[in-house]
Amino acid sequence: MSYIEDYAQVTRFHGHKCPGSAVGLRIAQVALAALGRHGADNEIVAVGETDSCAIDSVQVLTGCTLGNRHLIQEDHGKVAFTFWRVSDGAGLRVTAKPGSEAFRSDEAWALAHKVESGTATEEERGRFSRGQAERVEHLLTAPVEDILLVETVSEEAPAAKKLQPHAPCDGCDEQTSTSVLHDHRGRLLCPPCHLAAHGGVLPPDHAGHHHDHHAHHHGHGHLQHN
Repeated sequence: MSYIEDYAQVTRFHGHKCPGSAVGLRIAQVALAALGRHGADNEIVAVGETDSCAIDSVQVLTGCTLGNRHLIQEDHGKVAFTFWRVSDGAGLRVTAKPGSEAFRSDEAWALAHKVESGTATEEERGRFSRGQAERVEHLLTAPVEDILLVETVSEEAPAAKKLQPHAPCDGCDEQTSTSVLHDHRGRLLCPPCHLAAHGGVLPPDHAGHHHDHHAHHHGHGHLQHN
């Protein structure tokens, strides 16, 4: 696949060239080839398991974005994305291959720490920059099987998150989506106020997604749509 125009588009959005956005481009290209681009006539839902630069590439190229709620971010610390085509349930999971240049070497990590802490010499900064550029070029041009693992998935696609009305939080009084208001002892609280109500640490039984959200009982009595 050609990458020059795609990567130029990604770089304009992301702001710079880096291995993370290069990996994301290759992941997005795999998804596009298998499922097509997200649109009104081809609904795609994606789940990203990272907070890395790869997310921007996936958003730009696949059309699944955080803003249109067709990209769901679950930061598991993995360079991994799963994509589904809603019309037929076809899905695939794409991950960075262990041992590939999708990941920094020990030497690259050591140089990165020096650069970021301001202790790197001019030679070390140059070596790190050249290494990053070489990794980008290799990631953009290597055979897919050298840098990515691709597998089909059988589980059902998650539903794209729907826009919900807003209502005031009983803690801070700020308008909050009713999808995330927590019913805490009869008070409906936004996530930060809910966390504060528990002293900054949620108990184990609050760790899942089963906590009740009862916005229709809200004492303020008025909801707003965005």
